[in-house]
Amino acid sequence: MKSKIIIGNIVLLILVWLVSCGSSGCYENRSSIPIAALYATNAPTQAIAIDSVSLYGIGVSSQSLLLDCARQVSTMTMPLRNDADTTSYVIRYDMKALSHTSRYNDTITWVYTRYPYFISGDCGVVFNYVIDTICHTHNMLDSVAIMTDEVTNVSQETIRLYYYVPTE
Repeated sequence: MKSKIIIGNIVLLILVWLVSCGSSGCYENRSSIPIAALYATNAPTQAIAIDSVSLYGIGVSSQSLLLDCARQVSTMTMPLRNDADTTSYVIRYDMKALSHTSRYNDTITWVYTRYPYFISGDCGVVFNYVIDTICHTHNMLDSVAIMTDEVTNVSQETIRLYYYVPTE
């Protein structure tokens, strides 16, 4: 009788162990990445799309090309560096009418503080960011508005990039 109880307890322990090591894993977003949405300056609630645009990082590896002549871009993700308090990107406008010259490129520099955030045992730790300022050029880009100053692992519009759009 005792041996049946011992065997039953061992089987129960093995089942509990197998269930606790299941593949439930992490269902949370494990990246805190800001999202930039594009809007018209002269119609601030009107989202727009830009044709033929590239986006790449400054001062990072050659793998920093995030968009390459992308078409109908209405949002851009701009990952922030975990090892620095600034990150800069170049927005290159690849439309034929601009003759591919760099004088029309815009640069956006994010200035922020970063802090580690524990999601869960399965998901681990991510870096979240608090935006201090955003500096930018004014070649094609009119202005930038910060919609939320904290970048977390929740996918939401972080900034708005405003462009002048001619009306007829």
